[in-house]
Amino acid sequence: MEERHGAKGTLCDGVFFTESAIPGANIAGHLKVEISRQNANLLEVKTKLAHQAKRIGAGSIMNFRYGQKKHAWWQQVFTFKWDTESWYGEGDAVKI
Repeated sequence: MEERHGAKGTLCDGVFFTESAIPGANIAGHLKVEISRQNANLLEVKTKLAHQAKRIGAGSIMNFRYGQKKHAWWQQVFTFKWDTESWYGEGDAVKI
């Protein structure tokens, strides 16, 4: 755990992730990611979000939320979901 911009968080691929708000940050966009295949993990979620953040010129993601969610039965029948659950992550990409 490290502290940057007045918030505690972690780094992934050079992007700072925090579950808190960063005072004075300019939001560049809200980012979302969902990985619906078996054996996905939080590092994959963060890596994909970090890539998205870099593409829009952001170096941090604040208000980061993540977890797993169960698919509805119809999602497995009518869509291509490879597992019964998906990892997801979202947050606000910011420029400091």
